[in-house]
Amino acid sequence: MERRHFRLGFAGFGNVGRALARLLIARRDELARRYGLSFEVTLLASARRGAWVEPRGVDLEGALRSGWSSASRLAEVLRAAPIDLLFEATPLEPRTGEPALSHVRAALARGVSVVSANKGPIALAARELFGIARKAGAGFRFESAVADCLPVFNLAEAALPVGRLLRFRGVLNSTSNHVLQAIARGRSGEEAIGEMQRLGIAEADPSHDLDGWDQAVKVVILANVLMGRDLTPADVERTPVAAVDPGWLRAEEVAGRAVYLVAEVGPDGPARVHPVALPPGDFLASLR
Repeated sequence: MERRHFRLGFAGFGNVGRALARLLIARRDELARRYGLSFEVTLLASARRGAWVEPRGVDLEGALRSGWSSASRLAEVLRAAPIDLLFEATPLEPRTGEPALSHVRAALARGVSVVSANKGPIALAARELFGIARKAGAGFRFESAVADCLPVFNLAEAALPVGRLLRFRGVLNSTSNHVLQAIARGRSGEEAIGEMQRLGIAEADPSHDLDGWDQAVKVVILANVLMGRDLTPADVERTPVAAVDPGWLRAEEVAGRAVYLVAEVGPDGPARVHPVALPPGDFLASLR
């Protein structure tokens, strides 16, 4: 078995980054035994704690316990940091994709492969980033950016290489729909948001979930990457949770229909994120 060693960098160390760090620690021996892979984390960066660069490897368990402090910023060190692979998991900015887009560009341009959980760069610049990666011989993956419990892009690439995706309809955000269901049952939206935050699903600022931006960015990625469209998040027709009538939600609940923010896109025409009352037989209604 070929042995390979990777120097890993983290851009962002919130819920996603920390979960990945714990998983890497837990699976370190298994990765070595089954796949011949070993690693050191040589870059840890977050907006609050700065960028920690250590060529010999940072204390990842210590960082999880008590964090770190550095005066350096990620943008300053990324062009020279000793990394082979960058995990990008900074917060979403749906209009510009920054600063994540600049992080991904800089890493790919120097031949560093990137795995991005951040949706912004893919929604706004997927074709450009694929081009940079090809030119530099770097890998560029983003499976967890959309429906990260499902291998959407790997499925299309490996199992449907000559297939064509013509239309998509789905529920792509759990926080907004948990809030809608709570309101339909007479509870407060604030209480529902708090539950999702305690579970580590909703961010401290859930506005992108509630305003429909999170779903809009995801549906743009699906449309552009899998359907060959050229949309931006601003092109998506969005209905925020706050614009949905609570009385209508309660009436649909009494009638046995669940209201979800459903994302839809086809080969042409607008992409939409809008509330839909789903009858019990609808496949998406089984998400309750």
